Amino acid sequence: MMNHKRYLRTQVLILLIGLVVLGLASCKLPASAGPESTDTGDGFPVPGSTATSGINISAFATQTAQARPPVVAPTGDSNQYPEPTIIIPVATLATDTPEAPSVTSTPIIYISATPGGPPATYTLAEGEFPYCIARRFNVNLEELLTLNDLTLDSLLSPGQELKIPQTGNTFIGDRVLHEHPTTYKIQAGDTLNKIACYFGDISPDMIATQNNLQSYTDLPVGEVLNIP
Repeated sequence: MMNHKRYLRTQVLILLIGLVVLGLASCKLPASAGPESTDTGDGFPVPGSTATSGINISAFATQTAQARPPVVAPTGDSNQYPEPTIIIPVATLATDTPEAPSVTSTPIIYISATPGGPPATYTLAEGEFPYCIARRFNVNLEELLTLNDLTLDSLLSPGQELKIPQTGNTFIGDRVLHEHPTTYKIQAGDTLNKIACYFGDISPDMIATQNNLQSYTDLPVGEVLNIP
């Protein structure tokens, strides 16, 4: 009887030891492995299978890596990476912009003296004198003075009529006192008769015609005249 109980206890102990051994062996079996992942090197793990959301994570990671600018390794002894090149777009100027119209001045048409000899008489105006009249009509000054019973010291007034020599003898000396054609800026008190005497051999009617003037005396101060 005692031997039979020992035998049963031995069998139970062997059975328990077997169960323990089987339990320990089952603990060493590998668990079901999930999808392996690889590291792209920049902290972005790429699973080897398609995720449950239906998006191919592997393809997405590849496109992301391609979209990133390449990293250029430093050269030489420098430990700095090269600065990125910044391209600033330059606006293209319109080629069809209209150009400003060019300003062209009206050409000056100088008027020649009226052909023919001097008039028989001439009425002096304000600012005129025998020398001025002799130059203008290209007559001899001595003949002009003698014909009118005048001397160089004679006082003449506007409105006095002079007889003009018709001998054909010309003025002795330079008829031109100031070079022309040119321009002249009107001063206070100027008349066309005074301006004509200033230049010597030109008549006031030539200045009036050249500048389309209607008055010999009412001249705008500061306006520039064309002197033929």
